[in-house]
Amino acid sequence: MADYIVSARKYRPMRFSDMLGQEQVATTLKNAIRTGHLAHSFLFCGPRGVGKTTAARILAKTINCENISADYEACGSCGSCTSFQQNASFNIHELDAASNNSVDDMRVIVDQVRFPPQSGKYKIYIIDEVHMLSTSAFNAFLKTLEEPPAHCKFILATTEKHKILPTILSRCQIFDFRRIGIETIVGHLKNICITEGTAAEDEALHIIAQKADGGMRDALSMFDRLSNFGDGNLTYAWVLENLNVLDYDYFFKVTDALLAEDAAKAFGWLDEILKKGFEGDDFVLGLCEHFRNLLFSKDSGTVKLLEVSDSLRQKYAAQASLATPDFLVNCLKIGNEADIQYKQSKNKRLTVEIALIKMCYVNAVVQQSGAESKKKLSNSTNTQQPVQPNLQKPAIHTESSTATVVNEPAFNPENNETPPKKDTTPPVVAIAKSKKLITASTLTQQSADPAKDEAKEKLYTGEVYILNQENLLLLWSNFASELPEESVGMKRLFNTFKPALNEKLDIELTVSSDLQKAQFDSLQNALVHYIGQRTGASVSLIIVANKQDTGGKKPYSPQEKLDRLIELNPNIKTLVKRFNLEID
Repeated sequence: MADYIVSARKYRPMRFSDMLGQEQVATTLKNAIRTGHLAHSFLFCGPRGVGKTTAARILAKTINCENISADYEACGSCGSCTSFQQNASFNIHELDAASNNSVDDMRVIVDQVRFPPQSGKYKIYIIDEVHMLSTSAFNAFLKTLEEPPAHCKFILATTEKHKILPTILSRCQIFDFRRIGIETIVGHLKNICITEGTAAEDEALHIIAQKADGGMRDALSMFDRLSNFGDGNLTYAWVLENLNVLDYDYFFKVTDALLAEDAAKAFGWLDEILKKGFEGDDFVLGLCEHFRNLLFSKDSGTVKLLEVSDSLRQKYAAQASLATPDFLVNCLKIGNEADIQYKQSKNKRLTVEIALIKMCYVNAVVQQSGAESKKKLSNSTNTQQPVQPNLQKPAIHTESSTATVVNEPAFNPENNETPPKKDTTPPVVAIAKSKKLITASTLTQQSADPAKDEAKEKLYTGEVYILNQENLLLLWSNFASELPEESVGMKRLFNTFKPALNEKLDIELTVSSDLQKAQFDSLQNALVHYIGQRTGASVSLIIVANKQDTGGKKPYSPQEKLDRLIELNPNIKTLVKRFNLEID
Protein backbone atom coordinates (compact mmCIF):
# COMPACT_ATOMS: atom_id res chain seq x y z
CA MET A 1 0.00 0.00 0.00
CA ALA A 2 1.50 3.32 -1.12
CA ASP A 3 1.92 6.11 1.40
CA TYR A 4 -0.92 8.62 1.31
CA ILE A 5 0.04 12.19 0.40
CA VAL A 6 -2.32 14.99 1.34
CA SER A 7 -3.60 17.18 -1.46
CA ALA A 8 -1.76 20.26 -0.17
CA ARG A 9 1.55 18.45 -0.88
CA LYS A 10 0.45 16.31 -3.79
CA TYR A 11 -0.85 19.28 -5.80
CA ARG A 12 1.71 21.80 -4.61
CA PRO A 13 2.74 24.15 -7.47
CA MET A 14 6.13 23.39 -9.02
CA ARG A 15 6.34 26.29 -11.49
CA PHE A 16 5.52 29.99 -11.46
CA SER A 17 2.64 29.36 -13.86
CA ASP A 18 1.07 27.00 -11.31
CA MET A 19 0.82 29.70 -8.60
CA LEU A 20 -2.90 30.45 -8.26
CA GLY A 21 -4.06 33.84 -7.07
CA GLN A 22 -0.53 35.29 -6.86
CA GLU A 23 0.06 36.15 -10.49
CA GLN A 24 1.55 39.56 -9.63
CA VAL A 25 4.30 37.93 -7.54
CA ALA A 26 5.05 35.26 -10.15
CA THR A 27 5.32 37.82 -12.97
CA THR A 28 7.63 40.09 -10.96
CA LEU A 29 9.98 37.24 -10.01
CA LYS A 30 10.13 35.90 -13.59
CA ASN A 31 10.98 39.35 -14.92
CA ALA A 32 13.71 39.73 -12.30
CA ILE A 33 15.23 36.41 -13.45
CA ARG A 34 14.93 37.42 -17.10
CA THR A 35 16.67 40.79 -16.61
CA GLY A 36 19.20 39.50 -14.06
CA HIS A 37 17.96 42.01 -11.42
CA LEU A 38 17.63 39.56 -8.57
CA ALA A 39 17.81 41.03 -5.07
CA HIS A 40 20.03 39.37 -2.49
CA SER A 41 17.16 39.04 0.03
CA PHE A 42 13.40 38.65 -0.32
CA LEU A 43 10.58 38.86 2.23
CA PHE A 44 7.28 37.12 1.39
CA CYS A 45 4.37 38.35 3.58
CA GLY A 46 0.73 37.32 3.71
CA PRO A 47 -1.93 35.16 5.39
CA ARG A 48 -1.38 31.46 6.01
CA GLY A 49 -1.77 28.98 3.19
CA VAL A 50 -1.58 31.42 0.27
CA GLY A 51 1.69 30.13 -1.22
CA LYS A 52 4.57 32.05 0.41
CA THR A 53 6.83 29.06 1.09
CA THR A 54 5.83 27.48 -2.22
CA ALA A 55 6.86 30.64 -4.08
CA ALA A 56 10.17 30.64 -2.20
CA ARG A 57 10.86 27.02 -3.24
CA ILE A 58 9.95 27.72 -6.86
CA LEU A 59 12.22 30.79 -6.93
CA ALA A 60 15.12 28.86 -5.35
CA LYS A 61 14.76 25.97 -7.79
CA THR A 62 14.46 28.24 -10.83
CA ILE A 63 17.52 30.44 -10.22
CA ASN A 64 19.65 27.31 -9.66
CA CYS A 65 18.22 25.42 -12.67
CA GLU A 66 20.90 24.32 -15.17
CA ASN A 67 18.54 24.29 -18.19
CA ILE A 68 16.11 27.15 -17.55
CA SER A 69 13.32 27.30 -20.17
CA ALA A 70 12.55 30.09 -22.59
CA ASP A 71 9.71 31.32 -20.39
CA TYR A 72 12.08 31.35 -17.38
CA GLU A 73 10.69 28.31 -15.63
CA ALA A 74 12.71 25.52 -14.03
CA CYS A 75 13.15 22.48 -16.27
CA GLY A 76 12.52 20.02 -13.44
CA SER A 77 14.88 17.41 -14.93
CA CYS A 78 18.42 18.72 -14.41
CA GLY A 79 20.58 17.60 -11.51
CA SER A 80 19.84 20.70 -9.42
CA CYS A 81 16.06 20.43 -9.92
CA THR A 82 16.04 16.67 -9.30
CA SER A 83 18.06 16.91 -6.07
CA PHE A 84 15.84 19.71 -4.82
CA GLN A 85 12.63 17.80 -5.54
CA GLN A 86 14.07 14.82 -3.63
CA ASN A 87 15.02 17.06 -0.68
CA ALA A 88 18.69 16.18 -1.26
CA SER A 89 20.04 19.56 -2.41
CA PHE A 90 23.18 20.88 -0.70
CA ASN A 91 22.65 24.40 -2.05
CA ILE A 92 19.05 25.11 -0.97
CA HIS A 93 18.44 25.10 2.78
CA GLU A 94 15.05 25.42 4.47
CA LEU A 95 14.86 26.46 8.12
CA ASP A 96 11.97 26.93 10.48
CA ALA A 97 12.58 30.05 12.57
CA ALA A 98 10.06 28.87 15.14
CA SER A 99 12.48 26.15 16.29
CA ASN A 100 15.75 27.78 15.19
CA ASN A 101 15.38 31.23 16.65
CA SER A 102 18.43 31.66 18.86
CA VAL A 103 21.62 33.61 18.31
CA ASP A 104 23.61 30.37 17.92
CA ASP A 105 21.35 29.23 15.07
CA MET A 106 21.97 32.49 13.24
CA ARG A 107 25.72 32.22 13.81
CA VAL A 108 25.69 28.81 12.13
CA ILE A 109 24.08 30.34 9.05
CA VAL A 110 26.52 33.27 9.08
CA ASP A 111 29.44 30.82 9.13
CA GLN A 112 27.99 28.69 6.31
CA VAL A 113 27.31 31.49 3.83
CA ARG A 114 31.02 32.13 3.40
CA PHE A 115 31.46 28.89 1.48
CA PRO A 116 30.40 28.85 -2.19
CA PRO A 117 27.88 26.26 -3.45
CA GLN A 118 29.15 22.81 -4.46
CA SER A 119 27.17 22.98 -7.70
CA GLY A 120 24.90 25.52 -9.29
CA LYS A 121 24.98 29.29 -9.08
CA TYR A 122 23.69 30.17 -5.64
CA LYS A 123 23.49 28.99 -2.08
CA ILE A 124 19.93 29.79 -1.00
CA TYR A 125 18.46 29.96 2.52
CA ILE A 126 14.66 29.82 2.95
CA ILE A 127 13.70 30.91 6.48
CA ASP A 128 10.03 30.32 7.25
CA GLU A 129 8.12 32.13 10.03
CA VAL A 130 11.00 34.56 10.32
CA HIS A 131 9.07 36.76 12.78
CA MET A 132 9.74 34.08 15.42
CA LEU A 133 13.43 34.99 15.57
CA SER A 134 14.51 36.67 18.80
CA THR A 135 15.75 40.25 18.79
CA SER A 136 19.29 39.02 19.46
CA ALA A 137 19.07 36.60 16.55
CA PHE A 138 17.85 39.37 14.26
CA ASN A 139 20.74 41.60 15.28
CA ALA A 140 23.25 38.79 14.70
CA PHE A 141 21.76 38.31 11.23
CA LEU A 142 21.70 41.98 10.18
CA LYS A 143 25.17 42.42 8.71
CA THR A 144 25.05 39.20 6.70
CA LEU A 145 21.56 40.01 5.40
CA GLU A 146 22.66 43.47 4.27
CA GLU A 147 25.89 42.43 2.51
CA PRO A 148 25.85 38.69 1.80
CA PRO A 149 28.38 37.07 -0.56
CA ALA A 150 27.51 37.23 -4.26
CA HIS A 151 26.72 33.51 -4.32
CA CYS A 152 24.16 33.71 -1.48
CA LYS A 153 20.43 34.52 -1.53
CA PHE A 154 18.01 34.80 1.39
CA ILE A 155 14.24 34.22 1.08
CA LEU A 156 12.28 35.00 4.24
CA ALA A 157 8.58 34.22 4.78
CA THR A 158 6.21 35.42 7.50
CA THR A 159 2.55 35.75 8.35
CA GLU A 160 3.16 38.65 10.78
CA LYS A 161 5.14 41.34 9.05
CA HIS A 162 4.58 43.86 11.85
CA LYS A 163 6.70 41.76 14.24
CA ILE A 164 9.83 42.02 12.12
CA LEU A 165 12.39 44.68 12.99
CA PRO A 166 12.41 47.72 10.66
CA THR A 167 16.14 47.17 10.13
CA ILE A 168 15.36 43.76 8.62
CA LEU A 169 12.51 45.11 6.46
CA SER A 170 14.73 47.81 4.99
CA ARG A 171 17.23 45.19 3.80
CA CYS A 172 14.69 43.03 1.94
CA GLN A 173 12.65 43.22 -1.23
CA ILE A 174 9.12 42.80 0.11
CA PHE A 175 6.31 40.92 -1.67
CA ASP A 176 2.79 41.01 -0.24
CA PHE A 177 0.73 37.89 -0.96
CA ARG A 178 -3.05 38.30 -1.03
CA ARG A 179 -5.86 35.96 -0.13
CA ILE A 180 -6.94 33.66 -2.94
CA GLY A 181 -10.39 34.33 -4.42
CA ILE A 182 -13.29 31.95 -3.90
CA GLU A 183 -13.72 31.28 -7.62
CA THR A 184 -10.01 30.46 -7.95
CA ILE A 185 -10.19 27.97 -5.08
CA VAL A 186 -13.38 26.39 -6.48
CA GLY A 187 -11.77 26.00 -9.92
CA HIS A 188 -8.71 24.31 -8.40
CA LEU A 189 -10.88 21.95 -6.34
CA LYS A 190 -12.86 21.01 -9.45
CA ASN A 191 -9.64 20.06 -11.25
CA ILE A 192 -8.58 17.92 -8.29
CA CYS A 193 -12.02 16.24 -8.24
CA ILE A 194 -11.58 15.33 -11.91
CA THR A 195 -8.10 13.96 -11.26
CA GLU A 196 -9.13 12.02 -8.16
CA GLY A 197 -12.46 10.85 -9.56
CA THR A 198 -14.43 12.55 -6.79
CA ALA A 199 -18.02 13.64 -7.39
CA ALA A 200 -18.73 17.04 -5.86
CA GLU A 201 -21.60 19.52 -6.06
CA ASP A 202 -20.72 23.10 -6.95
CA GLU A 203 -22.47 24.40 -3.84
CA ALA A 204 -20.37 22.08 -1.68
CA LEU A 205 -17.11 23.35 -3.20
CA HIS A 206 -18.26 26.96 -2.71
CA ILE A 207 -18.88 26.31 0.98
CA ILE A 208 -15.36 24.84 1.33
CA ALA A 209 -13.86 27.86 -0.44
CA GLN A 210 -15.77 30.33 1.72
CA LYS A 211 -14.78 28.50 4.90
CA ALA A 212 -11.11 28.52 3.83
CA ASP A 213 -11.11 32.34 3.95
CA GLY A 214 -8.65 32.77 1.09
CA GLY A 215 -6.22 30.03 2.11
CA MET A 216 -5.66 27.29 -0.49
CA ARG A 217 -3.98 24.98 2.00
CA ASP A 218 -6.97 25.17 4.36
CA ALA A 219 -9.32 24.47 1.46
CA LEU A 220 -7.33 21.39 0.42
CA SER A 221 -7.21 20.12 4.01
CA MET A 222 -10.99 20.41 4.34
CA PHE A 223 -11.42 18.79 0.93
CA ASP A 224 -9.34 15.78 2.00
CA ARG A 225 -11.26 15.35 5.23
CA LEU A 226 -14.69 15.64 3.65
CA SER A 227 -13.91 13.45 0.65
CA ASN A 228 -12.59 10.71 2.94
CA PHE A 229 -15.66 10.74 5.17
CA GLY A 230 -18.00 11.09 2.24
CA ASP A 231 -16.57 8.08 0.36
CA GLY A 232 -15.50 10.28 -2.56
CA ASN A 233 -18.87 12.02 -2.90
CA LEU A 234 -19.22 15.61 -1.71
CA THR A 235 -22.78 16.89 -1.34
CA TYR A 236 -23.93 20.28 -0.13
CA ALA A 237 -25.78 18.82 2.88
CA TRP A 238 -22.79 16.69 3.86
CA VAL A 239 -20.43 19.66 3.75
CA LEU A 240 -22.80 21.83 5.79
CA GLU A 241 -23.12 19.18 8.48
CA ASN A 242 -19.39 18.50 8.81
CA LEU A 243 -18.14 22.09 8.59
CA ASN A 244 -20.83 23.39 10.98
CA VAL A 245 -22.00 26.00 8.50
CA LEU A 246 -25.50 27.48 8.65
CA ASP A 247 -27.52 26.63 5.56
CA TYR A 248 -28.28 29.72 3.49
CA ASP A 249 -31.78 28.31 2.82
CA TYR A 250 -32.68 29.39 6.36
CA PHE A 251 -31.93 33.01 5.48
CA PHE A 252 -34.16 32.82 2.41
CA LYS A 253 -36.98 31.42 4.55
CA VAL A 254 -36.54 34.03 7.30
CA THR A 255 -36.49 36.82 4.70
CA ASP A 256 -39.71 35.49 3.15
CA ALA A 257 -41.32 35.58 6.60
CA LEU A 258 -40.12 39.14 7.20
CA LEU A 259 -41.46 40.32 3.84
CA ALA A 260 -44.82 38.71 4.70
CA GLU A 261 -44.71 40.39 8.16
CA ASP A 262 -45.08 36.95 9.74
CA ALA A 263 -43.08 37.30 12.98
CA ALA A 264 -44.25 33.91 14.30
CA LYS A 265 -42.75 32.05 11.35
CA ALA A 266 -39.48 34.00 11.65
CA PHE A 267 -39.29 33.06 15.35
CA GLY A 268 -39.87 29.42 14.39
CA TRP A 269 -36.92 29.39 12.01
CA LEU A 270 -34.75 31.11 14.63
CA ASP A 271 -35.69 28.46 17.20
CA GLU A 272 -34.80 25.67 14.78
CA ILE A 273 -31.41 27.27 14.08
CA LEU A 274 -30.61 27.67 17.78
CA LYS A 275 -31.57 24.05 18.47
CA LYS A 276 -28.98 22.95 15.92
CA GLY A 277 -26.29 24.47 18.13
CA PHE A 278 -25.67 27.76 16.33
CA GLU A 279 -25.24 30.94 18.32
CA GLY A 280 -27.52 33.93 17.89
CA ASP A 281 -24.72 36.16 16.63
CA ASP A 282 -23.93 33.61 13.90
CA PHE A 283 -27.55 33.93 12.76
CA VAL A 284 -27.48 37.75 12.86
CA LEU A 285 -24.20 37.95 10.92
CA GLY A 286 -25.44 35.45 8.35
CA LEU A 287 -28.74 37.31 7.95
CA CYS A 288 -26.91 40.62 7.44
CA GLU A 289 -24.71 38.98 4.83
CA HIS A 290 -27.88 37.68 3.15
CA PHE A 291 -29.40 41.19 3.06
CA ARG A 292 -26.15 42.53 1.65
CA ASN A 293 -26.24 39.95 -1.14
CA LEU A 294 -29.88 40.79 -1.90
CA LEU A 295 -29.03 44.49 -2.09
CA PHE A 296 -26.14 43.80 -4.45
CA SER A 297 -28.38 41.60 -6.59
CA LYS A 298 -30.62 44.55 -7.39
CA ASP A 299 -27.95 46.31 -9.44
CA SER A 300 -26.06 44.92 -12.43
CA GLY A 301 -22.99 46.86 -11.32
CA THR A 302 -22.77 45.14 -7.93
CA VAL A 303 -24.14 41.68 -8.70
CA LYS A 304 -20.66 40.66 -9.87
CA LEU A 305 -19.42 41.15 -6.29
CA LEU A 306 -21.38 38.10 -5.14
CA GLU A 307 -18.96 35.21 -4.66
CA VAL A 308 -21.58 32.47 -4.99
CA SER A 309 -22.53 29.84 -7.53
CA ASP A 310 -24.67 30.66 -10.55
CA SER A 311 -27.71 28.82 -9.21
CA LEU A 312 -27.50 30.68 -5.89
CA ARG A 313 -27.03 33.99 -7.70
CA GLN A 314 -30.32 33.39 -9.54
CA LYS A 315 -32.02 32.61 -6.24
CA TYR A 316 -30.77 35.88 -4.77
CA ALA A 317 -32.03 37.79 -7.81
CA ALA A 318 -35.50 36.24 -7.48
CA GLN A 319 -35.89 37.23 -3.83
CA ALA A 320 -34.27 40.64 -4.39
CA SER A 321 -37.09 41.49 -6.81
CA LEU A 322 -39.58 41.14 -3.92
CA ALA A 323 -37.69 43.38 -1.49
CA THR A 324 -37.32 47.15 -1.79
CA PRO A 325 -33.96 48.86 -1.21
CA ASP A 326 -35.49 50.71 1.78
CA PHE A 327 -36.42 47.39 3.38
CA LEU A 328 -32.95 45.91 2.88
CA VAL A 329 -31.06 48.98 4.07
CA ASN A 330 -33.19 49.32 7.21
CA CYS A 331 -32.85 45.60 7.98
CA LEU A 332 -29.07 45.88 7.59
CA LYS A 333 -29.06 48.76 10.07
CA ILE A 334 -31.21 46.84 12.55
CA GLY A 335 -29.01 43.74 12.19
CA ASN A 336 -25.83 45.74 12.72
CA GLU A 337 -27.25 47.29 15.91
CA ALA A 338 -28.28 43.83 17.15
CA ASP A 339 -24.78 42.51 16.50
CA ILE A 340 -23.29 45.35 18.57
CA GLN A 341 -25.76 44.85 21.43
CA TYR A 342 -25.52 41.04 21.41
CA LYS A 343 -22.25 40.76 23.34
CA GLN A 344 -23.45 43.13 26.07
CA SER A 345 -26.93 41.67 26.40
CA LYS A 346 -27.82 39.29 29.24
CA ASN A 347 -30.78 37.85 27.34
CA LYS A 348 -29.10 37.24 24.00
CA ARG A 349 -31.99 35.42 22.40
CA LEU A 350 -34.34 38.28 23.23
CA THR A 351 -31.95 40.69 21.51
CA VAL A 352 -32.19 38.68 18.29
CA GLU A 353 -35.97 38.35 18.57
CA ILE A 354 -36.40 42.10 19.03
CA ALA A 355 -34.32 42.66 15.91
CA LEU A 356 -36.58 40.26 13.98
CA ILE A 357 -39.69 42.11 15.19
CA LYS A 358 -38.26 45.41 13.98
CA MET A 359 -37.35 43.90 10.62
CA CYS A 360 -40.79 42.35 10.31
CA TYR A 361 -42.52 45.75 10.33
CA VAL A 362 -39.96 47.75 8.35
CA ASN A 363 -42.18 47.85 5.24
CA ALA A 364 -45.17 49.13 7.21
CA VAL A 365 -43.12 51.93 8.79
CA VAL A 366 -41.59 52.93 5.46
CA GLN A 367 -44.99 53.02 3.74
CA GLN A 368 -46.52 55.06 6.57
CA SER A 369 -43.66 57.56 6.49
CA GLY A 370 -43.98 57.89 2.72
CA ALA A 371 -47.73 58.54 2.97
CA GLU A 372 -47.23 61.23 5.61
CA SER A 373 -44.54 62.91 3.52
CA LYS A 374 -46.82 62.98 0.46
CA LYS A 375 -49.68 64.40 2.55
CA LYS A 376 -47.49 67.19 3.95
CA LEU A 377 -46.17 68.02 0.50
CA SER A 378 -49.72 68.14 -0.90
CA ASN A 379 -50.90 70.44 1.91
CA SER A 380 -47.97 72.82 1.49
CA THR A 381 -48.53 72.95 -2.29
CA ASN A 382 -52.24 73.73 -1.88
CA THR A 383 -51.67 76.52 0.62
CA GLN A 384 -48.91 78.24 -1.34
CA GLN A 385 -50.17 81.17 -3.41
CA PRO A 386 -48.91 81.67 -7.00
CA VAL A 387 -46.18 84.31 -7.23
CA GLN A 388 -46.75 87.07 -9.80
CA PRO A 389 -43.71 88.74 -11.40
CA ASN A 390 -43.11 92.21 -9.95
CA LEU A 391 -40.47 94.69 -11.00
CA GLN A 392 -41.07 96.88 -7.99
CA LYS A 393 -38.79 96.65 -5.00
CA PRO A 394 -40.64 96.39 -1.70
CA ALA A 395 -39.25 98.02 1.41
CA ILE A 396 -40.68 96.75 4.68
CA HIS A 397 -40.47 98.88 7.84
CA THR A 398 -41.38 97.21 11.12
CA GLU A 399 -42.20 99.29 14.15
CA SER A 400 -43.61 98.47 17.51
CA SER A 401 -47.15 99.44 16.50
CA THR A 402 -47.46 99.47 12.67
CA ALA A 403 -45.82 98.09 9.55
CA THR A 404 -45.71 99.87 6.18
CA VAL A 405 -44.88 98.76 2.65
CA VAL A 406 -43.25 101.33 0.32
CA ASN A 407 -43.34 100.72 -3.45
CA GLU A 408 -40.52 102.28 -5.51
CA PRO A 409 -41.16 102.55 -9.30
CA ALA A 410 -38.51 100.76 -11.33
CA PHE A 411 -36.26 102.81 -13.66
CA ASN A 412 -36.51 101.89 -17.39
CA PRO A 413 -33.04 102.13 -19.05
CA GLU A 414 -34.55 102.30 -22.58
CA ASN A 415 -35.68 105.91 -22.26
CA ASN A 416 -33.52 108.85 -21.21
CA GLU A 417 -35.86 110.15 -18.59
CA THR A 418 -34.48 110.62 -15.16
CA PRO A 419 -35.93 108.25 -12.58
CA PRO A 420 -38.87 109.70 -10.70
CA LYS A 421 -38.32 110.93 -7.22
CA LYS A 422 -39.30 108.80 -4.32
CA ASP A 423 -42.84 109.43 -3.16
CA THR A 424 -42.67 110.87 0.32
CA THR A 425 -46.25 109.85 1.08
CA PRO A 426 -46.34 106.19 0.27
CA PRO A 427 -49.46 104.13 0.65
CA VAL A 428 -49.58 102.56 4.04
CA VAL A 429 -50.74 99.00 4.59
CA ALA A 430 -51.49 98.59 8.27
CA ILE A 431 -51.27 95.15 9.80
CA ALA A 432 -53.89 94.79 12.43
CA LYS A 433 -53.06 93.69 15.92
CA SER A 434 -54.20 90.17 16.62
CA LYS A 435 -54.44 88.49 19.97
CA LYS A 436 -54.70 85.12 18.29
CA LEU A 437 -51.69 84.08 16.26
CA ILE A 438 -51.46 81.44 13.58
CA THR A 439 -53.08 78.17 14.60
CA ALA A 440 -51.02 75.05 15.07
CA SER A 441 -52.33 73.59 11.80
CA THR A 442 -50.84 76.44 9.75
CA LEU A 443 -47.50 76.53 11.55
CA THR A 444 -44.69 74.60 9.89
CA GLN A 445 -42.86 72.03 11.99
CA GLN A 446 -39.73 73.46 13.60
CA SER A 447 -36.61 71.78 14.91
CA ALA A 448 -33.60 72.89 16.89
CA ASP A 449 -31.53 73.26 13.73
CA PRO A 450 -32.63 76.15 11.45
CA ALA A 451 -30.55 74.79 8.59
CA LYS A 452 -32.77 71.70 8.43
CA ASP A 453 -35.91 73.86 8.41
CA GLU A 454 -34.70 76.34 5.78
CA ALA A 455 -36.67 74.69 3.00
CA LYS A 456 -39.79 74.49 5.16
CA GLU A 457 -39.56 78.17 6.20
CA LYS A 458 -39.46 79.25 2.57
CA LEU A 459 -42.88 77.65 2.13
CA TYR A 460 -44.33 79.61 5.10
CA THR A 461 -47.32 81.63 3.87
CA GLY A 462 -48.85 82.71 7.15
CA GLU A 463 -49.58 86.30 8.18
CA VAL A 464 -46.92 88.76 9.35
CA TYR A 465 -47.55 90.02 12.90
CA ILE A 466 -46.48 93.08 14.77
CA LEU A 467 -43.53 92.55 17.07
CA ASN A 468 -44.86 93.52 20.48
CA GLN A 469 -44.85 91.99 23.95
CA GLU A 470 -48.21 90.27 23.56
CA ASN A 471 -47.38 88.58 20.27
CA LEU A 472 -43.87 87.74 21.50
CA LEU A 473 -45.30 85.70 24.39
CA LEU A 474 -47.70 83.90 22.07
CA LEU A 475 -44.88 83.08 19.61
CA TRP A 476 -42.73 81.95 22.56
CA SER A 477 -45.45 79.48 23.65
CA ASN A 478 -46.06 78.32 20.09
CA PHE A 479 -42.37 77.59 19.56
CA ALA A 480 -42.25 75.57 22.80
CA SER A 481 -45.27 73.50 21.75
CA GLU A 482 -43.52 72.56 18.50
CA LEU A 483 -40.46 71.11 20.28
CA PRO A 484 -40.03 67.30 20.08
CA GLU A 485 -41.91 65.22 22.64
CA GLU A 486 -38.70 63.99 24.28
CA SER A 487 -37.64 67.59 25.03
CA VAL A 488 -39.67 67.62 28.24
CA GLY A 489 -37.08 69.63 30.16
CA MET A 490 -36.87 72.38 27.52
CA LYS A 491 -40.65 72.72 27.36
CA ARG A 492 -40.72 73.19 31.14
CA LEU A 493 -38.03 75.89 30.88
CA PHE A 494 -40.04 77.73 28.21
CA ASN A 495 -43.07 77.71 30.52
CA THR A 496 -41.00 78.85 33.51
CA PHE A 497 -39.14 81.81 31.95
CA LYS A 498 -40.81 84.48 29.85
CA PRO A 499 -39.00 86.98 27.60
CA ALA A 500 -39.40 90.74 27.51
CA LEU A 501 -39.15 93.19 24.59
CA ASN A 502 -36.97 96.23 25.25
CA GLU A 503 -37.01 99.64 23.57
CA LYS A 504 -34.56 98.53 20.86
CA LEU A 505 -36.87 95.62 19.92
CA ASP A 506 -34.36 93.12 21.35
CA ILE A 507 -35.68 90.09 23.19
CA GLU A 508 -34.31 89.88 26.73
CA LEU A 509 -34.43 86.71 28.81
CA THR A 510 -33.19 86.36 32.38
CA VAL A 511 -32.48 82.86 33.69
CA SER A 512 -31.24 81.54 37.02
CA SER A 513 -28.08 79.59 36.11
CA ASP A 514 -25.41 79.05 33.49
CA LEU A 515 -26.89 75.63 32.77
CA GLN A 516 -30.25 77.18 31.87
CA LYS A 517 -28.48 79.78 29.75
CA ALA A 518 -26.63 77.04 27.85
CA GLN A 519 -29.94 75.23 27.25
CA PHE A 520 -31.56 78.31 25.75
CA ASP A 521 -28.39 79.09 23.78
CA SER A 522 -28.69 75.72 22.03
CA LEU A 523 -32.07 76.83 20.57
CA GLN A 524 -31.26 80.52 20.15
CA ASN A 525 -30.76 80.46 16.37
CA ALA A 526 -33.91 78.43 15.76
CA LEU A 527 -35.98 80.69 18.05
CA VAL A 528 -34.76 83.94 16.45
CA HIS A 529 -35.34 82.48 13.00
CA TYR A 530 -38.86 81.39 13.99
CA ILE A 531 -39.89 84.79 15.38
CA GLY A 532 -38.25 86.70 12.54
CA GLN A 533 -40.15 84.73 9.90
CA ARG A 534 -43.49 85.56 11.52
CA THR A 535 -42.87 89.23 12.34
CA GLY A 536 -40.74 90.36 9.41
CA ALA A 537 -38.36 91.93 11.93
CA SER A 538 -34.66 91.39 12.51
CA VAL A 539 -34.60 90.34 16.13
CA SER A 540 -31.89 89.26 18.51
CA LEU A 541 -32.08 87.31 21.77
CA ILE A 542 -30.10 88.44 24.81
CA ILE A 543 -29.85 85.78 27.54
CA VAL A 544 -28.55 86.74 30.99
CA ALA A 545 -27.86 84.33 33.85
CA ASN A 546 -28.81 86.12 37.11
CA LYS A 547 -27.17 83.90 39.74
CA GLN A 548 -27.66 86.29 42.70
CA ASP A 549 -31.34 86.99 42.29
CA THR A 550 -33.20 83.89 41.21
CA GLY A 551 -36.58 85.58 41.48
CA GLY A 552 -37.79 83.01 43.98
CA LYS A 553 -37.26 80.13 41.55
CA LYS A 554 -36.27 76.83 43.14
CA PRO A 555 -33.31 74.64 42.12
CA TYR A 556 -33.91 71.78 39.73
CA SER A 557 -36.02 69.02 41.22
CA PRO A 558 -35.08 65.32 40.79
CA GLN A 559 -37.83 64.98 38.17
CA GLU A 560 -36.43 67.96 36.24
CA LYS A 561 -32.95 66.43 36.36
CA LEU A 562 -34.32 63.14 35.04
CA ASP A 563 -36.19 64.93 32.25
CA ARG A 564 -32.99 66.70 31.24
CA LEU A 565 -31.05 63.40 31.20
CA ILE A 566 -33.75 61.79 29.05
CA GLU A 567 -33.55 64.74 26.69
CA LEU A 568 -29.79 64.28 26.34
CA ASN A 569 -30.01 60.50 26.03
CA PRO A 570 -33.43 58.95 25.17
CA ASN A 571 -32.09 55.48 26.08
CA ILE A 572 -32.38 56.45 29.76
CA LYS A 573 -36.17 56.45 29.40
CA THR A 574 -36.01 52.84 28.18
CA LEU A 575 -33.72 51.98 31.10
CA VAL A 576 -36.19 53.49 33.61
CA LYS A 577 -39.10 51.50 32.18
CA ARG A 578 -37.19 48.22 31.92
CA PHE A 579 -36.04 48.21 35.55
CA ASN A 580 -39.14 50.00 36.97
CA LEU A 581 -36.96 52.76 38.46
CA GLU A 582 -38.56 55.42 40.62
CA ILE A 583 -37.36 58.82 41.80
CA ASP A 584 -36.36 58.81 45.46
